Amino acid sequence: MEEWPKHYSPKEIEEKWQKVWLTKDMWRDVFRFKDDGTQRKPFVIDTPPPFTSGELHMGHAYWVSIADAIARFKRIEGYNVLHPQGWDTQGLPTELKVQYKLRIPKENRELFLKKCIEWTEDMISKMKTAMIRLGYRPEWERFEYKTYETGYRRAIQKSVIDMFKQGRVELRDGPVYWCPKCETALALSEVGYVEREGIIAYVNFPLKDGGNITIATTRPELIGATQAVAVNPEDERYKSLIGKTVIVPIFNKEVKIIGEESVEKDFGTGAEMISTYGDPQDIKVKLKHNLPSTEMIDERGRMKGTGILDGIKIEEARRKMVELLKEKGFLVKVESIKHNVIAHTERSDCMSPIEFLTKKQIYIKVLDVKDRLLEEFKKMKFIPSRMSYYLETWISSLEWDWNISRQRVYGTPIPFWYCKNNHLVPAREEDLPIDPNTTAPPFQKCPVCGEELQPVKDVADVWVDSSISALYVTGYFNDKERFSRAFPASIRLQGTDIIRTWLFYTFFRTLMLAGNVPFNEVLVNGQALGPDGTRMSKSKGNVISPLDRIDEMGADAIRLTLLDASIGDDFPFKWDKVKAKKTVLQKLWNASRLIYPFIKNNKIEAERVEPKDLIDRWILQEHRRFILNAIDAYRRYDFYVVIQGFYDYFWEIVADEYLEMIKHRLFENDAVAIAIVRRIMKDLIILLHPMAPHITEEIYFRLYGEKKSVLLENLPDTSYIKEDQEVLEKGKIIKKFSSMIRTSKISRKLAMPTPVDVKYYADKKSLDVIREVENDIKKTLKIENLEYIEDNQEKVELSVHGS
Repeated sequence: MEEWPKHYSPKEIEEKWQKVWLTKDMWRDVFRFKDDGTQRKPFVIDTPPPFTSGELHMGHAYWVSIADAIARFKRIEGYNVLHPQGWDTQGLPTELKVQYKLRIPKENRELFLKKCIEWTEDMISKMKTAMIRLGYRPEWERFEYKTYETGYRRAIQKSVIDMFKQGRVELRDGPVYWCPKCETALALSEVGYVEREGIIAYVNFPLKDGGNITIATTRPELIGATQAVAVNPEDERYKSLIGKTVIVPIFNKEVKIIGEESVEKDFGTGAEMISTYGDPQDIKVKLKHNLPSTEMIDERGRMKGTGILDGIKIEEARRKMVELLKEKGFLVKVESIKHNVIAHTERSDCMSPIEFLTKKQIYIKVLDVKDRLLEEFKKMKFIPSRMSYYLETWISSLEWDWNISRQRVYGTPIPFWYCKNNHLVPAREEDLPIDPNTTAPPFQKCPVCGEELQPVKDVADVWVDSSISALYVTGYFNDKERFSRAFPASIRLQGTDIIRTWLFYTFFRTLMLAGNVPFNEVLVNGQALGPDGTRMSKSKGNVISPLDRIDEMGADAIRLTLLDASIGDDFPFKWDKVKAKKTVLQKLWNASRLIYPFIKNNKIEAERVEPKDLIDRWILQEHRRFILNAIDAYRRYDFYVVIQGFYDYFWEIVADEYLEMIKHRLFENDAVAIAIVRRIMKDLIILLHPMAPHITEEIYFRLYGEKKSVLLENLPDTSYIKEDQEVLEKGKIIKKFSSMIRTSKISRKLAMPTPVDVKYYADKKSLDVIREVENDIKKTLKIENLEYIEDNQEKVELSVHGS
């Protein structure tokens, strides 16, 4: 018989099983999706297509562990699981790497795109290798997609054209969120507020009829773009000034004082400078009052059209304008402040303040269906339920339609041409995918107005790409048979950080295109934080990679650590916790090693024996309870409950109590004990497998090996165990007595094998229970003499035998 290694060696076992899982035979047997005669119900997982950075950080490792655990459990549960994996390939960071690290100019478009794809493939290779190290096994063979590839790009372009046919896509001139650092337009979902040091300048605007009105502004450099001064019509200080004319300082431009209810009377002086554009408030007031616009900032964040500040950066222009205002006598005072400014927060390596520029951009209309979205999203079950609030709040707060055009090169070309009257002309579906920059339009002139056509040079927002993931994997674009069975997807997996982007856009686009929600359930996980309890950041030096100590700790221990948290909660990742999980796995390894000689060639099943020993009946009751609780928790995606239950049951009951108590029976070849322990360990391995796949495959192969993989087993069945609460109560008494003996030996600094004499004081019920298992108890705990004394206060008195 093959010798069982004493120590659990994670790396060797992982390398072995990762190779096995990648074989075609295993793929054919386990990772099928087409119904194969068993008519299994499909279970479709919409997993994140991560941006291809090449680095697999702990956040990636977390959702990888969740996705893989769900897929493995659902296969064991009996579903045909579709577990795809996509790659979000066309992000701005890749362009920046190629442009600045490889020094390839964007102007050399063909070479630039080639290098972007090469960079992308290299990054995917690194991330995929790391994912496989963690035991992640989606259907690489049939359901791996990359957003830049021809098939996926065709689906993206078709989806946009289909929305155009619905009247949802249009070209407009207007203010857009613009990142001067990245030199591209942004959607509302890509920006957020960050705290910055700033100033508030109090400036006198001369009234044309005499006197002044003082405004407070954080953007004095935009004084030249002032279109009006706004005051609250209920503000007694300024009621009489509404309609009067003021002179814009330095620029001698005349503008009106207008009444505007949104002006806060208690902020600053209660009088606002409406410039185009300093912030979203300026845009709202400009549109509401039909004010003109003057753009004074260019695409690179430099001043223009001022005649005095042109060509300099915004921060410097702010300082110079304050100096000019002071020099000319318009400045009242300047205060230093900390305030929230809108920044490009979707990219953690940017975080630069954004500006509002007037641009010709392509929009997908969203605002007109807000009410429908607020109703339809309720069809999706959120896990945890509180996460639905964040999507509902985001939908309710929408004030702009979705700007989908980006001024970049490496992205999905927007498949339209346009004329000077802003009419869009879509590509023919049979020509997709296309690049309008290199392809002739389907018409020589605009079919609406007859004007000349020119290509849309912009590429699509990356969320346009990834928001069709649920439709793509379920076959909406190319496999109607699969789509009829697989849509909506069963579950969407994602983090809290992309609720307003990936989740919202997928929900919105799928509803508009397919007429239904994209998935039945939405699981939103929290964030894996640094050891200091804060979000991982390179600048803080608290970033952890799962590969840092994977050879030492093992992938299974890392996965168990990541999954040992309540879904939706943030948690600090610490290697000490991984070490503790590895200890649990070593305990499982040792227990399997112990029973190996007794069960390897013994096929008797637990349901075929009739246990009479209280120890056996108790362990079966505990086993039943663990199995039912674990399966229920898995179905709720509550991995934390499964892990805690496994520890409580396996470590504290199976390993510390039952195996110790029946060890002598195993050596006596007791058929009942062998059958029960054989079944218990097999069920434990099956239920631990989704979270710790490598060690469970190895133990299963060594102890059982009845099928190619644990994944081909069924969920444990407990129907042969009839519930017996009385036996469970007796088991608690046994466990407590055992614990008292061990604790007493430890307190007296006695080795566990030391023979002892024991006096047991307890009530009659407890005494009777221990009498029933006396033989096993005495052999297990090395008790030579056991005296029973009825007493209301339970305790043990222990002495060394023969002393």
